[in-house]
Amino acid sequence: MIRIILTGGGTGGHLFPLIAVSRKINELSQLQNLGEPEIYYLGPVPFLESSFKREEINFHYKILVTGKWRRYVSLKNFIDLFKILIGVFQALWEVWLIMPDVIFSKGGYGSAAAVFAGWLYRIPIIIHDSDSVPGLANKLLARFATLVAVSFNEAANYFPKSKTYYSGEAVRESFFRPTDSEKERAILGLKTNKPVIFVLGGSQGALKINDIILDILPSILESAEVIHQTGSENYDAVFNESKVVLKGLLGELVVAYHPVNFLVEPEYVAAMHSADLIISRSGAGTIFEIAASGKASILIPITDSAADHNRRNAYVFAENGRAEVIEEANLTPNLLLSVINSILNNPEKKKSMEEKAKKFSTPEAAKLIAQALLNLIPK
Repeated sequence: MIRIILTGGGTGGHLFPLIAVSRKINELSQLQNLGEPEIYYLGPVPFLESSFKREEINFHYKILVTGKWRRYVSLKNFIDLFKILIGVFQALWEVWLIMPDVIFSKGGYGSAAAVFAGWLYRIPIIIHDSDSVPGLANKLLARFATLVAVSFNEAANYFPKSKTYYSGEAVRESFFRPTDSEKERAILGLKTNKPVIFVLGGSQGALKINDIILDILPSILESAEVIHQTGSENYDAVFNESKVVLKGLLGELVVAYHPVNFLVEPEYVAAMHSADLIISRSGAGTIFEIAASGKASILIPITDSAADHNRRNAYVFAENGRAEVIEEANLTPNLLLSVINSILNNPEKKKSMEEKAKKFSTPEAAKLIAQALLNLIPK
């Protein structure tokens, strides 16, 4: 029986590639007559536990206590040091009980304990980094890895050449499948024949993007239908404020706004496929999902992301006109509305962005990573 541990930080950017890879592991195991693998997840609780209940997850999971080391003076560092130690002991116990054949880490502070435990037990480990500039956790953990895979070629410069390779980003296969546009529109409850704008701020929402969309919402709805993933914590505030913003408008405009707290996979994929334009942060996972769907996009990077990776991701992807980037410091209602119109009102520009985005996608990434993991298992 093959046993594999997956681990990663506490956001959708870590979870969803793990899902993509786990599905490919199951698929390849059947094709190669390796039997049905046992797949486990070890990692932190934020976001992930609720997602395990909402998504079709094909692996067992154990929640670890995790801490985060901040690169500035903070009392939280002292508290989290104890959390890190507890997490290490938990991981040592859980990894020993499972004793996997191989470990796959998506990075983030939540992966450190499982990777370290695996290294102590001399278990082969593959670390994958999604960003153009690797996070601190992966830079530190790379020394314990058998192989390091990267989504952006630029990231390879930060890891040992002898064990680093380019895989691309593991994206769920549903993004690449042929679509039934009418069925997907029905799933989303779309009401008009206007262009569709899909607004999202990553798996947990983005307050700044939410606020700016509400500022220009009546103007957007004049020419487009809007699906707005607000994030669970922001949903009530956005929903209530939208009622005020839209009060007195014609009914056909009001029904063209669809605020949602979180979209599970079928809904999220339908929104990506149905969108004429996507407005988003620039996490690596979202960028490669946009690419897989072949969509025009406006990226609004986080200004204070670790190692400035969110901003760097945006500009790497936007090269050669794949996307538009608006710096958060420059983000105003008028500017965002102007950029939206410059894309939706210019069919040639929109089509060019879509074609260039599609070429950036990495449809074989999940398979490459899954096969690399299986190759490390002793025969």
